[in-house]
Amino acid sequence: MRTLALFDWPLFIKGTLTVIMAFILFIGSVYLLLSAVMGKKLGYLVLAVSFFGWMVLLSAIWAFGFYSQGLETPVNLGPKGVEPHWLPVDGGFEAASATYPLADAYPGGEWRVPSEKEESSVDPVSTSIKEFLATQANEEAGIEPVEAVPEHASGTLETEAQRVEDELIESGQHMFIPEDFIVQDVRFATAEDGETSLAAARVFYQDGGPEFTVVAYHDSGNVPIYSYIFLALSIVGLLVHLPFLDRVEAKRKDILTGGTAPVWRGPA
Repeated sequence: MRTLALFDWPLFIKGTLTVIMAFILFIGSVYLLLSAVMGKKLGYLVLAVSFFGWMVLLSAIWAFGFYSQGLETPVNLGPKGVEPHWLPVDGGFEAASATYPLADAYPGGEWRVPSEKEESSVDPVSTSIKEFLATQANEEAGIEPVEAVPEHASGTLETEAQRVEDELIESGQHMFIPEDFIVQDVRFATAEDGETSLAAARVFYQDGGPEFTVVAYHDSGNVPIYSYIFLALSIVGLLVHLPFLDRVEAKRKDILTGGTAPVWRGPA
């Protein structure tokens, strides 16, 4: 459900500066020590290869687990992408969907009541349908919903949310929320492609009104996407810097085994 986000900018700026300072202190301090001993170029290459090599190991553990927490180690331990979820696609007075023609037969045809295995999906389906209809109703009414989030969570301030709600009441409007809708007769089916799981249900507005039928499909999401991105970028960074480190190290070896060192001009 779309919300009006009024962020606590001072806290957001503090968080951003904390991350930047962490990089400067923890990575910059190491580079400072390495450059003082090895020189700026070699120090940077040693730091970069070490950092990207460490990131390859860390992101690989994020994505694949590698028994890092024992035999039962789960995968996707790092930052997570979109979780699997039910996504409503069509809603109206009749069961119909241009994307999934099977919806026309609801509640009959291939639509089935939830099996014991599907019972756990009824609540997520109901929640997604309620949020879908609340969003649609607010958009049609020209209302931008506000979600009250505690001030310490850096979201919309509770007082601001109350102010917006009071203004709507004074103007005779009502901000629709998911709890305003009642979902009944959730049924499931498999789309014509034989893979996509579908769900459909009848929905009522609790203060009265016509019956709606909403069709949703199950989106498998992409939970490990960020772990894979970190892993790919880390591998690229390692492969880019490793040949340069090898070249600089080879020149340094030549100097140590009889070559001529460059003129020393003081600390790097």
